[in-house]
Amino acid sequence: MSVTPKPPRWADYLLEKWVDDRFLEDIQGNLYEVFVKNVKQGNLAKARREYAFAAVRHLNPYFFKEKSNETRSVNMLSFDMLRNYFKAAWRHLLKDRQFTMLNLIGLSTGLVCTLLICLWVTDELGFDKFHAKDNRLYEVMIHEKSSSGIATSNGTGDRMGETLVQEMPEVEMAVTTTPSTWFQKFSLSVGNNTVSAGGNFVGQDYFNVFSFPLVQGNKNQALVNKNSIAISEKLAVQLFHSADQAAGKIVEWKWLSFSGKCLITAVFKDFPVNSSQQYDFLLSMDAWNQIMPPGSMPKTSSGPFNSFIVLKEGVDPELFDQKMADLAKTSFKDSTSRLFLHKYSDAYLHGKFENGVQAGGKITYVGLFALIAVFILVIACINFMNLSTAKASVRVKEVGVKKALGAARSTLVFQYLGESLLMSFIALFIAILVVALLLPQFNVITGKHLTLHFEPKIVLIILAISIITGLLAGSYPALHLSRFSPATTLKGALVTSFGELWVRKGLVVFQFTVSVVFIVSVVVVYRQINYVQHKNLGYDKDNMLYFEMQGRVAEQPESFLARLKSVPGVVNASSIQQKIILPASLPGTGVRWDGKNTDDRIRFYRMPVNYDLIETIGIKIAAGRSFSRSYGSDTANIILNEAAVKAMELQDPIGKTITIGSNTRHIVGVSKNFHFNSLHEEIRPFILCYSPSETMLIMTKIAAGKEKETIARMSSFYKSFNPGYSFDYQFLDHDYQVQYASETVVSELARYFAGLAIIISCLGLFGLAAFTAERRKKEIGVRKVLGATVGNVVAMLTKDFLILILVAVVIAFPLAWWLMDSWLQNFAYHISIGTGVFIATGLLIVFITLITIGYQSVKAALMNPTRSLKAD
Repeated sequence: MSVTPKPPRWADYLLEKWVDDRFLEDIQGNLYEVFVKNVKQGNLAKARREYAFAAVRHLNPYFFKEKSNETRSVNMLSFDMLRNYFKAAWRHLLKDRQFTMLNLIGLSTGLVCTLLICLWVTDELGFDKFHAKDNRLYEVMIHEKSSSGIATSNGTGDRMGETLVQEMPEVEMAVTTTPSTWFQKFSLSVGNNTVSAGGNFVGQDYFNVFSFPLVQGNKNQALVNKNSIAISEKLAVQLFHSADQAAGKIVEWKWLSFSGKCLITAVFKDFPVNSSQQYDFLLSMDAWNQIMPPGSMPKTSSGPFNSFIVLKEGVDPELFDQKMADLAKTSFKDSTSRLFLHKYSDAYLHGKFENGVQAGGKITYVGLFALIAVFILVIACINFMNLSTAKASVRVKEVGVKKALGAARSTLVFQYLGESLLMSFIALFIAILVVALLLPQFNVITGKHLTLHFEPKIVLIILAISIITGLLAGSYPALHLSRFSPATTLKGALVTSFGELWVRKGLVVFQFTVSVVFIVSVVVVYRQINYVQHKNLGYDKDNMLYFEMQGRVAEQPESFLARLKSVPGVVNASSIQQKIILPASLPGTGVRWDGKNTDDRIRFYRMPVNYDLIETIGIKIAAGRSFSRSYGSDTANIILNEAAVKAMELQDPIGKTITIGSNTRHIVGVSKNFHFNSLHEEIRPFILCYSPSETMLIMTKIAAGKEKETIARMSSFYKSFNPGYSFDYQFLDHDYQVQYASETVVSELARYFAGLAIIISCLGLFGLAAFTAERRKKEIGVRKVLGATVGNVVAMLTKDFLILILVAVVIAFPLAWWLMDSWLQNFAYHISIGTGVFIATGLLIVFITLITIGYQSVKAALMNPTRSLKAD
C-alpha cells in the first residue's frame, strides 16, 4: 500500500496562504470530489496532503526543482505570494465584468465628487491664512445696542488704531483703512496712458501687518506720506509695460473731484486669489485725511473705517478682549457700544453675527459640502458592499477550499480587502483624470481658481481618501465571506441569514434616503433662489447701471445729468451717495423726534440723493411726495420709509420734524419699504435726504432691449464730456446677485452632486436587480411554465425593491423638511416648502427606480423558460 508523501513545510505554508481562482476552476472531477468528501468527514489533514502537490504544481512548479535551500524558497515565496494575490484579484475583476464596471463607475464617481469638494473646502479653509502674523492678527469690531438687539459690525472710527496703540501696551502695531466699498474705480494716469484700477487708502504699517510681499521698495517706507503710492505688478505692467521700471515714477490718481500726484515707492506682488482683500494700488491714509480732515468729525468708537491690530507675542487674546470691552466707554464716551477682537483670518468663514453672538457664515456651507462628500463616498461604498455580499454565493467553493486547506480568516480578510483596495486605486486613477477634465467648469461654477497640483499635502489627502474608500467598501464583504465554515461552504450554496438580508436592505434604504434628501434640498434651494431673484424689491434693479462722478462730472453734475438724459436709450438719470444695495455704513444714533423714548437706540440708514433719484430707480411713495423742483429747495426735507415710521411710532408723519445730529428736518414723504439689504434681513429704518453735494454715483435707467447700443452712446458722450477718464460702469442687478453668491454656488453644486448621488445609487440598484434576476432564473422558468405572464414576473422582481424605496421616502421626507426649514430660517423673507415638493420628489424617485430595475426585470421575464431551467 502506497503512502502519500507529506508535502514539505513551505508547501503547507503556501496552501494556508494562497489558492487562486484559476486553480479552483482547473481542479475538477475526482480530485475535487475526494477532497470534498474528506472535508465533510472531518479528515482535513488527509485532504490537505492529497491536495498539496497538485496545488503547488499549479501555482509554482519551481519549488519541486529547488528543495535544497528551504529558507531561500520561503523567502522567494513571500514575493511570489504577493504577486499571486495581485494576479488573483485582477483575474476576479476581469472574470465578472459587469460587477467590476458597476463598482468602478460608482467608486470613481464618488471619488470625483469627493476630490472636487476636497479642493473647494481646502481653498475655503485656507482663505487669509497665509499672513505671517496670522495668529496675532485681529480686526477690531463693535457691538452696538439697538431697540431690536445688538448690532455687530466691523465699522470703527478713524482714530481707533492710533488709540489702541497709545492706550493698550499689548498692541504691537495697528493699521486703519477706508472701506473698499466706497470706491468703484480710480483713474490712474502716466502721460497719455490712463487706466482704471481698484484701490484704497491704508495706514503706514499696512505691509508690516499684512504679508503682501514687495518686489520693489521697503515696507517700512512704502506709504510714508500723502504723496506715496504702492502699486501691483499687474498695474505696473499696464502703466509702464514692466514692473522693473515702475519704482520712482510719478503717477496721477483721480477719484470723484479729487486727484493727486504720487511717487511710486513700492511695487507689490499681485494679491493671492485666496485673499479677501484685492487691490491694484494703495494710497496713504494721509492722502485721505487731505480729502476728509479728521478734525472735522468727533472722535468716535463706531464709524465706517476698518481697523486691524497685531498683538505682541505672548499676549492672551481673550484677556485682552476683556480689557478692551470698556474702551468705547472710557476713551470714546460711548456707553452703548462694546469693542472686541475678531481673528482676521476667521472673518471670511465666520463673519455672521446674530444679536452680538457669532452665528456661522460661509463655514456653514463648507461643513455642508464636506458632509455631502462623505455621504456620496459612503453611497458608492455601499454599492460595493451590497454587490460583493450579494455575489458571495459565487465564491462559496473558493472560500471553503481555502479554509479547508488551513487558510486563516485573517488571510481571507486580507485578500478581499486587497481586491477592494485594488478597485479603489483603479477608480482613483479614473477619478483624477475626470477631475482634471471637469476642473475648469467647476471653477466657473464656484468662481474659484482651483488647480489639481500634487503637492505632499494634496497627495496625502488623495491617498487617504482612496485607502479609506477601499477599506470601507471591502470591509463588510471581507468579514462576511471569510466567516463561513468549510463544511458549510463546500456544499455549494450559501445560506443568507435573516440579519444579513436586512443589512443589505438597510444599506439600500440608506442610499436612497440620502438621495431623496438631496432631491428635496435641491428643489427647495432652487425655489428660494428663484424667489430671491424675482421678488418685488420695492425698486427696479433691471437695466439700471451706475458709475462714479469723476473729473468734470463731479464738478458739473447738473449739466452732465441734463445732457445724459438726452442720450437716446437713457430713460432717466440722477445721483446718489452710495449704492442703494448694501449701503457701506450706518450713521450714529443721533436721531431725535417728539415722543421718542430715550432708551430706544434705533439705527437708521441715511442716504443723500438728488432730484429724480426716487423716480429713476422706481421707489414707490406711500404718502406725501417725492423730492421735486416744483417746491423750491428740499435741502431741509427728508423722506422716511415705512419701517422708519413704524419704528418711530409716528402717526400722520407728513409735516412733522425730526432732528438728525444738530439739523432739523421736515418729513415730506413716506416711501414704501424696499430691500436695500439682502432678504436675509428684515427691512430697516431708512432716511432719504436731498443733498446733491454729497452724492458720488450717477444712477441711470436705460431702455430694455437696447442696452448694448445705449451703453455705447453713453460711453462716447462720457469721454467727450470728461476727457482723460474711462467710462467704468456697473449694473445694479450685479450688486444684488452678489448678496446671494454663496447660495447660488450651493444651488449649482447641490444640483450636480444630487444627480451624481442618484446615479451612484441607481448603479447599485441595477447591479442588485441583475443579480436577483440571475439567482431566481430557475424560479422564473418554473413560474412561466406554470402560466405566469411577463407582467407577473416583472411585478414579482420589482416589488421588493419598490418597498425599499418607499421606506426610504418615508424616512427622508421628515428629515429633508427639517433640514430645509432650518436653512430657510436664514432668510427673513422666504418661500414655504409645501407638499408639492414632496409629492413630486416621491413620484420622481419611484420613476427612477422603475427605470433602473425595469430593464433587468423585463429581460428576465422574457427569457425562454427552457433555457433557464437547463441553467446550472
